[in-house]
Amino acid sequence: MKRVSSSVSPLPFPFVVDELMPLRPTIRRAFGFTYLYVGELLLCALRNNVKKPGSNGMWLFTTREHVDQLGAEFPELPKRYLWRSKDNAWVILPSKLEDFENFAFKACEMIINGDRRIGRLSRGKVSATKGSYEI
Repeated sequence: MKRVSSSVSPLPFPFVVDELMPLRPTIRRAFGFTYLYVGELLLCALRNNVKKPGSNGMWLFTTREHVDQLGAEFPELPKRYLWRSKDNAWVILPSKLEDFENFAFKACEMIINGDRRIGRLSRGKVSATKGSYEI
C-alpha cells in the first residue's frame, strides 16, 4: 500500500493564525515563510523550519521609522532582533526565546487593535493607507 503524503506542511505556530482569524487574513507561503496579509498590507510572517531554526518565529513587518518604537513594546527582546534594510524593517520574535508565545500573543493583540506601526504594503504597491488597515 502506498503512503500518500501531503506536499503542504502544517502552518507554523497555528495559534497566531487562530488569534488573527477575526481579520480574515490571506495566507501565502514562499521562501520557507508563511505570510499573513490583510488586503495588500503584509502584517507578519511565520517560520518554523526544523533544518534551519535560526530564523524561526514571528516576523512583524514595519518601517524604518517605527522599528525602534515597535521593538520597545517588547522590552525583554534583544536589540539584535530589530532589523532594517534600505526601505523596510522587521521586529523578529524568535521562537527560541522563552517568552515567544507571550510576545506572539501581544503582537496579535496589537494587530487586532489596529496598531499602525505593524504592517507595510506589499512591494510595488503605493497607497495613501500605508501602514494602516481597517478592521
